[in-house]
Amino acid sequence: MSSIVEDPGIPLIGMTKKRKVKYHSNNHITTPNSTNGQHTKDLESHIKRFATVGSRLARRKELFFRRKRLCDASLLLALLGIALMMLETELAAHDIITRDQWISVALKLTVTATTLGCLAVMLWYHVLDVQLFTINNSMEDWRLALTPRRVVTICVEFVVCAVHPIPGLYEISWLTMDSDNHLTASVVKIPLDVVLSLPMFLRLYLVLRCIMLHSRLYQDASSQSLGALNRINFNFRFIFKSMMALYPDYALSLLMLAFFMLASWTLRLCEMYNDAPHARVHGNFLNSMWVVAITFLTVGYGDIVPNSLCGRGVAVMSGMMGAGCTALVVAVLARKLELSSAEKYVHDFVLEIDMGKRLKTQAANVVKHGWRLYKLNKEAAAAGNEGFSKRQARRLLKQQSHLLRAIYGIREVKAAQRRLGDNALSMLDVYKAQMDAGSQLSTIRIRQQALEDKVSRLEDKMQLMYDKLCSLVDHSKQ
Repeated sequence: MSSIVEDPGIPLIGMTKKRKVKYHSNNHITTPNSTNGQHTKDLESHIKRFATVGSRLARRKELFFRRKRLCDASLLLALLGIALMMLETELAAHDIITRDQWISVALKLTVTATTLGCLAVMLWYHVLDVQLFTINNSMEDWRLALTPRRVVTICVEFVVCAVHPIPGLYEISWLTMDSDNHLTASVVKIPLDVVLSLPMFLRLYLVLRCIMLHSRLYQDASSQSLGALNRINFNFRFIFKSMMALYPDYALSLLMLAFFMLASWTLRLCEMYNDAPHARVHGNFLNSMWVVAITFLTVGYGDIVPNSLCGRGVAVMSGMMGAGCTALVVAVLARKLELSSAEKYVHDFVLEIDMGKRLKTQAANVVKHGWRLYKLNKEAAAAGNEGFSKRQARRLLKQQSHLLRAIYGIREVKAAQRRLGDNALSMLDVYKAQMDAGSQLSTIRIRQQALEDKVSRLEDKMQLMYDKLCSLVDHSKQ
């Protein structure tokens, strides 16, 4: 049976299709241009069906690079559309333009163009993603990569990125709750652009994808290999954990600042189309920042309350995000304030020395007060009940109290020493002790095996000596 071996001269990366030389176990070289009958045709079909490792790696590298560039382009178009939407909303809110003027229509048409471009780039991105999946899993048909989960994900992404304000002036009814007037409900007319503008911020998920694709861990081939060996999926969750482990302060600060600004502008957009008194209060961006900050910090003064259901939803999300960020801040601070292993060893050593001194002091106090109590008891026994004064009785009681306090002090110091010993034992110390024990056991096993080999050789030599002695005895008898 002949085995196919790749040409060692073919590079793994950047191999062209012009050179495809194959070697067989019978030392016969076969090229695609040679004519050796049916065997050559089978070999050519085999080459077309299964590409070499070098061409697959080169193709994978090219697709990976193109996919990253397409992700950057889609993010750029999405951010451009969001920026134009915010510009048009601010111009209309400050009565600089109206929504039926040509400037507003031009801005919205530009937003539509960026949306269509973003959808086209995303379609191309998913095509390359499917091709990359087929190459990584050695699939022949790309339809095998279209799992139901992938199809649903692609459809959801297209729906999220397709929502944008349309040109023209359209109004809808909006329910508001007047918190200052016994929770009376009223219906106001708001532009349709408000409802279509808020979902555009969902496009910011592309930022997370871009961070993942540009991450050093995701791009490094060695990291990918180690992750595959340890069954680690290199998704955004793993990248975010890595960033929180390396740069917790920067990552958390950027996350909180981005959410704060986004929630403030969203709350202002939801609240600035109420009736005139509330619109002046809630339409102010600084007031919206104040409400989001107070809600984010879980304080809630209640001086400014959202009236619309949209604004209240933003406030609820701000509170939930604030609780989560508070937990993350506490975890980061706890890890930052934790002592290192060297600092912990020094700290425990100093505490152990201090406890040893306290234990010696309390032991000396026990001896001292016990001796004084013995002398007072002896004097009291010699004087009798009539000759023992109240002053001596108070001294006796005082010495008993000092003795008991010294005994209790010894117990407290010993308990503190036990707690210090329990806390000083960390998982790292247990791991080191386990590794040392395993190394010692391995050394003992090696020595035991060597000893068994020596005993076995000694038994063989003893048996040989016994056989020779028996032969000599038999020879002497003859």
